[in-house]
Amino acid sequence: MSTHDLLILSAVLGAGAFVESVAGFGGTVMALSLGARWFGIEALLAWFLPLNLGLSLVLALRGRTAIEWRGLGTAILPMMLLGLAGGTALAWVIDAEGARALFAALVIVVALAEIALQVTARARAADAAPRLLPMMFQRALLLGAGVVHGLFATGGPLAVAVISRNIRTKTALRATLAVMWFVLNVIVLSRLAVRGHVHADSLVASAQLVPAMAVGMVVGEAVHRRTSEEMFRAVVAGLLLVTGSLLLHASLTR
Repeated sequence: MSTHDLLILSAVLGAGAFVESVAGFGGTVMALSLGARWFGIEALLAWFLPLNLGLSLVLALRGRTAIEWRGLGTAILPMMLLGLAGGTALAWVIDAEGARALFAALVIVVALAEIALQVTARARAADAAPRLLPMMFQRALLLGAGVVHGLFATGGPLAVAVISRNIRTKTALRATLAVMWFVLNVIVLSRLAVRGHVHADSLVASAQLVPAMAVGMVVGEAVHRRTSEEMFRAVVAGLLLVTGSLLLHASLTR
């Protein structure tokens, strides 16, 4: 890997680690939406996911007393794993590079959905509990999130649309999501290894990116403690909208 590529990847994956440390999700979609202008999606996942497993493990251990194990085991993971199976099957027949436009459109939809959620949240009274979604709709969203995660390892925003309405505190949300990402990404990483995207050279590249990942995690932890999560999500949504639009334009004009 050239020094130029290493610098770009350090910035991209460091940004992903920062976002994941603050909000508990969005790190992979941020890293892919930024990095896909220079690198292939499968290669980015091969570099990012081994580091993301370590990040998820650290975040889960830090918030272990706040993890919502019951909801995770009985409602969240079963639907996500079912969707992941479908997404993994699709990943064998869909070329990730040929699906760049689809991924870009997904990023834009996620950003717009997050902005809509922000507007809705501000319209509610500050002390009002979020309205729970109908159970069938929750299951459908989690299933869809699993499918997206099987394809691009970026099902977080869809899953959080459901999970954040059931887990109120940001620390519990982040720790619970960290456990979920760890389980799901072990499976995604196994698929990438079987397809030959994860190998000795890719793991060496991942090791070179550990410092950037560590910096992103440390800075993100500080922001997580001090910054309003709602404000940060609004900034992330805006950035995703811009990067998704740029990626879509590049995909359609190449």
